[in-house]
Parts: sequence; structure tokens; C-alpha cells
Amino acid sequence: MKSLNQELMFLILQFLDEEKCKDTVHKLEQESGLFFNIKYFEKKVMAGEWDEVEKYLFGFTKIDDNRYSMMIFFEIRKQKYLEALDRRDRVKAVEILVNDLKVFQSFNEYLFKEITNLLTLNDFRENAQLSKYGDTTSARNILVTELKRLIEANPLFQDKLTFPSIKASRLRTLINQSMNWQHQLCKNPMPNPNITTLFVNHSCSPANGSPSPSLVNLPMPPIANPLSCSSLGAHVGPFTPSQSASNANTLVGWTLNEIQSTSNDQGQLTTQMRPTQQHAEETTNNAPPPQQAPCLFDDLPRIVVCTLQQGSTITTMDFHPSLHSLLVVGCANGDISLWEAGHQEKISSNPFKIWNISICSVLFQIDAHVGGVNDLAFSNLNKQLCIVTCGDDKLIKVWDLNGKKIFNFEGHQAPVYSICPHQKENIQFIFSTSTDGKIKAWLYDNMGSRLDYDAPEQWCTRMLYSTVGNRLFSCGTSKDGNCFLVEWNEREGAPKRRYFGFRKKCNGIVQFDTTKGRFLAAGEDNQIKFWDMDNVNVLFSTDAGGGLPNLPHLRFNKEGNLLAVTTSDAGFKVLSNSEGIKYFRSHQTLKVALGTKNGSDSVPRCIESKGSLDYASHKSKVWETSEIIDPIQCRTITLSDSVDPTNKVVRLIYTNSGVSLIALGSKGIQRLWKWSRNELNPNGKATTSVVPQLWQPNNGIHMINDVPNSSEAILPCMALSNNDSYVMSACGGKISLFNMMTFKVMTTLMPPPPISTFLMFHPIDNNIVAIGMNDSTIHIYNVRVNEVKSKLKGHHKYITGLAFSARLNILLCFWNIDSWHKKKSISIQMPIGNALVGDTQVQFNNDQVRLLVSHETQLAIYDAFRMELIQRWVPQEWLFGSLSCATYSCNSQLVYAAFTNGNIGIFDGNTLKVKCWMASSAYQHTIIRQNVYPIVVAAHPDEATQFAIGLSDGSIKVIEPRECDRKWGN
Repeated sequence: MKSLNQELMFLILQFLDEEKCKDTVHKLEQESGLFFNIKYFEKKVMAGEWDEVEKYLFGFTKIDDNRYSMMIFFEIRKQKYLEALDRRDRVKAVEILVNDLKVFQSFNEYLFKEITNLLTLNDFRENAQLSKYGDTTSARNILVTELKRLIEANPLFQDKLTFPSIKASRLRTLINQSMNWQHQLCKNPMPNPNITTLFVNHSCSPANGSPSPSLVNLPMPPIANPLSCSSLGAHVGPFTPSQSASNANTLVGWTLNEIQSTSNDQGQLTTQMRPTQQHAEETTNNAPPPQQAPCLFDDLPRIVVCTLQQGSTITTMDFHPSLHSLLVVGCANGDISLWEAGHQEKISSNPFKIWNISICSVLFQIDAHVGGVNDLAFSNLNKQLCIVTCGDDKLIKVWDLNGKKIFNFEGHQAPVYSICPHQKENIQFIFSTSTDGKIKAWLYDNMGSRLDYDAPEQWCTRMLYSTVGNRLFSCGTSKDGNCFLVEWNEREGAPKRRYFGFRKKCNGIVQFDTTKGRFLAAGEDNQIKFWDMDNVNVLFSTDAGGGLPNLPHLRFNKEGNLLAVTTSDAGFKVLSNSEGIKYFRSHQTLKVALGTKNGSDSVPRCIESKGSLDYASHKSKVWETSEIIDPIQCRTITLSDSVDPTNKVVRLIYTNSGVSLIALGSKGIQRLWKWSRNELNPNGKATTSVVPQLWQPNNGIHMINDVPNSSEAILPCMALSNNDSYVMSACGGKISLFNMMTFKVMTTLMPPPPISTFLMFHPIDNNIVAIGMNDSTIHIYNVRVNEVKSKLKGHHKYITGLAFSARLNILLCFWNIDSWHKKKSISIQMPIGNALVGDTQVQFNNDQVRLLVSHETQLAIYDAFRMELIQRWVPQEWLFGSLSCATYSCNSQLVYAAFTNGNIGIFDGNTLKVKCWMASSAYQHTIIRQNVYPIVVAAHPDEATQFAIGLSDGSIKVIEPRECDRKWGN
């Protein structure tokens, strides 16, 4: 009995949640202690609502229940205390210490004293254990992670963290079943029972107090035909007598009912309703979603094949149903343009013109609605093409092409936002949604709406069927800015699947589309997000190389191999998958051939460009090296706001924690990108699955270096401390030491001349910095005492690379780092015919003995102890060009090397054997590009297969292998 009571409580929780009684839901969770809503708990922690956090916790545990519970409460109260100190609110901090933290004194006296001593510091970050404490938001993020770990480990929560798997609206279903059973017990069952209350049992009363003649003294047979019954109201759902008629008033049931009742009127069908296979479908719906196929996103259009300028804000667009690259575009200024995306040409454009009414005439004009017309669609009604419209006057109207009104549907209580005409089997119908979040369904008759449901979030939504017409989806935004995308169970008239991955708040309506009966796409957060229809989590997201608005419009072509998406600059991009690229290439080949035949050489080279895709000459060679040519062969993202050709990225570093990237531009400006911890990225590490955000502290300060007026011979340099707390950089002027949390300049040092050209922190002591100068000297600087400890001479040209080896106790070019005396030097071996010019970069292997040396002419590995060459690689005919930069992966098993022609080579870290090479077309996302190449490359500190590149156009990209490959090369 206890188990049934608990299950009833879960059904009530589900019902309250569906009715949007959020506060009541969480109060019942707390009072019943049955389900700990971790998402709600996280939300309250992130909002800093500490009283509510503890009140909710007390419904499940007390401080002294076990050590996990004690640690949970301690971490919460400690954070509350630190935030008060950070606000300089000493009075509040003392109050928290006395009232909230003192209870833990008896368990750990020493820790309580440490916490009390923080009151004596100007900034509690002076405490070594709290030196990495960032801002409030990042600290709360860390706290959430720690609390989740403690809660999951706490035995008191083990059976309370997962809500039971229950079909949607289960309580309503049970009530309907009860009504069905009560109706079958009626002595005089009416065909259209009027259910007015749930407070008493249902009973049909015969008209005029006498039993219905057709049913008197007859045993009640199984009800074959679904009965059209009244609804119990929006909160209870439709009442449907008998099990066989349980779908009579649902999205599919009412169409079956209409087929049958219409056929009965015509005398063409018997009264026996055909089977609906409802049980089989319910079994399928309850089954776990199928395993996501490897590389599923390879079928998605992800490669930007062209970017086109329309010149006016695009409000709508659509592909031709059979000419798959023909796109029609409508604009806010009234322009309508026809584009051939394969040729990247505007075929025609009809601008909006102010007519002289006295001399013009029109075929016809439909005075359709009072107020705005919000949506229109074509419908093929009984083989006659019609137009369906809706508007601010709360009406839906159907017109023939002569402007004659055929139907007028009334019933919405708010402006009608969108319509979705569709045909299922022989029945044609229309879904409509209004701005108050109501969904209605209409048949082409004058009988009123057949359905009335609440849309998710109860505001604007659009409905759309999959391309094969068997699955129904809706997407929209709530008044509070919450985006949603759901799939509907047409039998039950309720959402059966809600897709995740939207930002919490959004200003506007999300646009979406479907393709291939398999994928969904929505434009949100300056990105395109894709879902597999059978998986609620985002399959893939892309910013399409940047430049998308917050809520872009998007549209698939009918084949699903092209996707058009609007841009912020009044244009649009066309993305393609591998099949679409072949289609584009066939167009381009035809156009080039026609251009040659006509003697024209003005045709743009759309698909292939020498230097990145010219690999046919060596394609036939037998080798083991993998080639990465197309973007679908790897995963890449472009960091937001990074494209700036005037501020090229010249230094790029991952933070040691692996959650951020910091870049130094040629103008001396440093910028920081951070990956946030969320459902798509639970560990908060750098990943290509999520685009990081350009981060700046609340004080609005930027990290800007001194840059002299003359920029000749300036080598920007940057180094990050081992604890990620400080970054040191220079750009031809003074060296600046920045605090990574506040971006404040802690100190400046060593104004020119000479000019600093390379910086490197000591591997053990963050206070020691090696500074290479343009006068060929190396200064060993102690930041703490603000003085140069040693000055090393021995080079003949300015310093371009430094590397410490803690194991060998040396700094290149080799010096003993204790006594700072020169041990040995060696010149790299140049290929025959090459002069010894150009920058040389050095980096120690993780074994601290082998040394990677990169020069524009070669890669080499040296034994740093003996100063002997171990391996050397020079550019080959198939991986040619000058090297621009190179680095070890985090485990030193790989070497990432970039070339000035845009190619990237991935080498074995021990043998320098090429494992694979990547053409620029694989990461640039567009096929027509100027000579853009990587200037700098950085390796992720934990993920050996991830690296980032800074390009000559100022953009920064993060690159990883596909999830199904998990590594580079064969």
C-alpha cells in the first residue's frame, strides 16, 4: 500500500508539473521527500537563494545525518560566507560565521579557525587555498559540481534522484479510464454523455426520465464505433468511452472517427472500425530511443559552400521542390529574389515598388483579415489549390485562387499565430496556434474546432510535420523567453518528447525545419542546432563560420543536402553535406565548361582551389597517411568575435585547466574565451560540441598592452603562469602582468629598449620568468623582488623561442638554471641550398629530454642532454610549403604542424612520421577563400587529439577528430 501511495504522489507531481504549478511541485517534492530535483536545486544555488537551498535540502536530510550531508551544508554555508567577504560586507560575514558555520566547529576546530582568519585579510584570495577563487558565477559553478558529487554519493539520496518513467498525463489517463468504466455501468448509456464533475460517480440519465428505446433491455455490446464525447476541460483532457474508443478525441483518433462517420453517412463502410494498432505504437513509444548511429551528423549539411548578399533583412525563404539549389528569398522591404545557389547567382529580383494607383490594376485582392495577416499556406483541398490564412482578428480563412472565401473558422480567443495544413489518409485538416498558446484542429467544414490543446509554454509556437508526414513537431518560445522543441503523440494529443539544448532565455521566436524524416534543425544563440528525431539531446551545432543572427531563419531543400541560413549582414549562407558538394561541383563543372566554350574566364572557381584541394597528383600513391579534405571528416568550431584581419592572433594558449583559450593579437589586445559547464558540456572543458563565450570580468576592463607607434620588428609574446592566475605579455612596449580573474595590470616591467620577444615562466617557480630580447640576450627576472637576477648572452640574433627542462635543469640555448652558466649550443641543420634565416621555435617533450625544434624549413627532434639530432622531417611534395608553427600534443605522442599554404600535418611525436594531413578546406568551412593559413597552433592540456589554431584572418578555430574516429590517422 505504501508503494501505491508513493506512486500516486509521483502522479500528482507529474500532473502539477504539466499544469505549470512549479512552486507547488517543489514544495511537494520537499514535503514528501520522494524526489530530489537536482536541476531545481542547481538553479537555486546558481541564483544564490541560500535560504531556499537549505529549506529544500532539509526535506531530505539533516546536517548530522552522515558525513556527506555535513559536507553538503558546510560547502553551501562556506560559499555564502565567501560571497559576503567578496562584497566587503563584514557584518553579514560575521553573522554567517556565528549563526551558520559555528555548528561545524566541534567537528573541525582548525578549519573553523582558518575560516575565521579570513576576516582579517583585505582579500581572502591572499589565502593560498583560495587564490584561484574567481568571480561569483564561476565559484557557484564549481560549488554546483561539488554538491552534485556529494549528493550522488550520499546514500540518503540514492533512490531519490531519478523520477520514474511515466507516460505523459498518466493521471488524466487513469481518470478517463475510470470514466469509461463508469459509463459502461450506466443502465442507459447516452451516445454523448455530458461530464460536468469528477466529485461524484458518473451516471447517464435518460431523456424525459424514460430509458432510451434503442438500448432498453439490451445487453451492452462492445462499443465498436468511437463516440464523440465532450471534454472534461483543459485540465483533465478528453473523456472517451470504452477502451476501443480511447483514441476518439485525439489527433489521430478524430480523423479516424471522421472517416468512419462520413463513410457511414454514404453507406460505404460497415460500423466496424478498422484496427489502429495502438498497442504496438505505445510499445514503440515507451521503448528507449535507438542508439545514435556513429557519425550520424555526416549526413547533415555542415559545410558552408557559399555566402551570398541579399542587401535587405531576409524574412522568409524556401527551396524549389525539384530544382534543389534554386532558392527564393523574401525580404523585409518587399524584395523577392530568386537565387541559383549552385552557381551563386541571383537569377531575378523583383523590388517592392510604390504603384500609381490611378494607372494600375490587380487580378484580385483579398481583404482577408482585420489587422495583420500572421501566416499563410497553400492547401490542396479536394484537388483544388487553396490558400489558408490567419491573422490578428483570431480567424482562420480558406480561399480559392479567385479570392472567394470558402471557409471561415472561429474559435480562438487570441490572435492566430500560425497554421499547418496537412492530410492524413483521406482526411484533410488544419492545425492552428494562437498567441495565448492554444492549439486547435479543424476539418474543412463548419462544425468548429475538433481539438483544443495547450502548447508547451503556452505562447507562440509553430507546428510542422516531418517530410514523410508521419511525425508532428512544434517549436516556439514562451513569454519568458524559454525556447522549446517537442514531438507530439498524435494519439494522446500531448507532447511525447521534448528536445534539449536551447539557451535559457531568448528574445524572439525560434525558427525550425525538418529533413529526411530524420533530422530537426533550429536557429538559436547565433548557431544552427541539429537533433536526431529519436534523441532529445543536440546531435551537432555549428556557427557556420560566424556571422549568424541570434535567431536565424533556416530552410532545408527537399533532398536535405542543402541548408540555407540567414546572416546578420542581410545575406544568407548555404551549407551542404558531402552529397550536396558533389551536386555543387557538377554545377560548377558545367559552368566552367560553358564559360570556356564561350571564351569567358570570369567564372568564379567555386569548389576547388589549388593548395588546399589539389591532391589528385598524389592520390594514386600507395601510402598509409590519412587525408582530411572535407569538414565532415573532422569537428571544428570558430570562436565567437574572433575574426578580425587587422588584429591577427599571434600567440594562442590553452589555460592549464583546459577550460579556456587566451589569445594575443597583433594590436596588443588579449582576449579570453571560456567554455561553460552545462548539459552539453558537463565537465566544462574545451570542446567542439559547444561554442565558448568571449569572457570579460564585471569591471569591464580589457587586457591591453602598450604598443609603440612604429610596429616594425615587433614580436608579440605571452606566457601563462602554472596556476592560470596570471598572464604576462608584451607587444613591443613594456611587459605587463595581468590578473586573469580581474584583467587588472598587477605590474609592468622592463620598458624598451631592448624589446622583449619571448616569455617563459619557470616550470616550478611562478615568480621566475625568462625573457628573450631583440638584442639576443635572455633576462632571468624575479617578479616578486622586481629585479633581473641574471642576464644571459650567447645568441647572435633576437630570441624567438625558449624552453625549460626541469629534469635536466636547463634552459635553451643551453644554460644551467641554478647558476645560469652556458653549457652548450648547436645550430640546426639546414636543407641544402637554404640559408639559416627565419624563426626557430623549441619545446620540450614530456620526458624533459627530447626537444622539438621547428623552423620554416623542417621539424626536428633533438636529444637535449647530448644535443644530438634524433629525427628530422622536411616538407614533401605532397605536404609542401613553409612551416608557420608547430607544437607537441599534451602527451607528446603527436606533433601538430601548420603550413603557410593552409595545410596542417599531424605527425607521430616519436618518429615524425606523418599520421594524417588536413587541407585548409577541412576547417575553413567555405570553399572560396583568400590565402588564409594558421599563424599559431596550441594543444589542449588534457585532450591529446584536440588543438586550436589562430589564422591569418584573425579567426580562431578548435579542431578535433570525429567522435566515431576518436584519433587522428589510421
